[in-house]
This record gives sequence, structure tokens and C-alpha cells, in this order.
Amino acid sequence: MDCPLCHATNIQQLRGYWESLPAESPHRGKYAPPDAPDVQPWVALLALGAGIWLLVTGAVLIGLLVAVAGLVWGAFMAGQQRKFEADLATYNASTICLVRYHIF
Repeated sequence: MDCPLCHATNIQQLRGYWESLPAESPHRGKYAPPDAPDVQPWVALLALGAGIWLLVTGAVLIGLLVAVAGLVWGAFMAGQQRKFEADLATYNASTICLVRYHIF
């Protein structure tokens, strides 16, 4: 397989290249895999539970707002997780040209 930009034959999987870099390398941050999001589904579940409890105890408007906030937070976290998984799949499928450092 050749590099599509410069047609060099010296290419490598991006993850393998990143793993082979020494810890002192300035390129370690540039070619690193995407950072995992700090997903905390228990916060959304706790807010949803608190909202339901408030609904049952009589604070209907506040309970409804807290429950909806929990659902929105959970949807936001799920979206972040899906985006991370897609970015990681793209990263794992990427290769790097070791002549001119093109990523494709």
C-alpha cells in the first residue's frame, strides 16, 4: 500500500506508530488516540430518580424539571460516548506515512 499523497511505501498503522514513540517524544500528544469522555451515567439516573421522587411527593413542577434535566444529561452523555467510539474507530483505522507524516 502506498501513501495516497506522496506515494511513499513506508506507512504504518497510526496506533502502532503512537505506541512505539518514546515517552519523551514531542509527537506523542499530536498522534495520541482521542481522550475518553468522563461519562457518569449515575448522575443522570440520580437526577431522574430525584425528579420522580419529587413528582410523587407533590412538587410536580420541580420534579418534572429535575427529571427532564436527568434525561437531557443522560442523552448528552450518550452522545459523547457515541462520538468517542466513532472517533476511536477512525483513529484505529488510520495509517501514517512515515516519510512526510500524512495521516490517512
